[in-house]
Amino acid sequence: MIPANPSYFDIMNAFNDTDNIIWKQSTKIKPGDIVFMYVGSPISAIIHQCKVLEVNIPYDYQGKNLKITHVMRIQRIASYPKNEYTFKKLADYDVRAIRGPRHVPEKLLKDLLKRQKASSH
Repeated sequence: MIPANPSYFDIMNAFNDTDNIIWKQSTKIKPGDIVFMYVGSPISAIIHQCKVLEVNIPYDYQGKNLKITHVMRIQRIASYPKNEYTFKKLADYDVRAIRGPRHVPEKLLKDLLKRQKASSH
């Protein structure tokens, strides 16, 4: 699970015109990995499921609170309604804080994948 701050980037509309975007690369991510985009406040929910296509793409960005040296290319596989996997609901899966990249608990992963398959039929 990787966080997205809507104050810095409009992740809610990032996939409107394309299914592939670049994103700040987290450590230990490799092509083929599945990542879930958690959009911070005021949305506070998992919104997108993406597949990592490419990693270690050189990138040079320096902001006030953010430095990016590498990005990854991700492809949206599915989107979830913003009221489905809310921060409050994630507490049911023992997810309490999402301040940086983190593993998705096994039960939550199963539910997310099951939900994604159900919505694709």
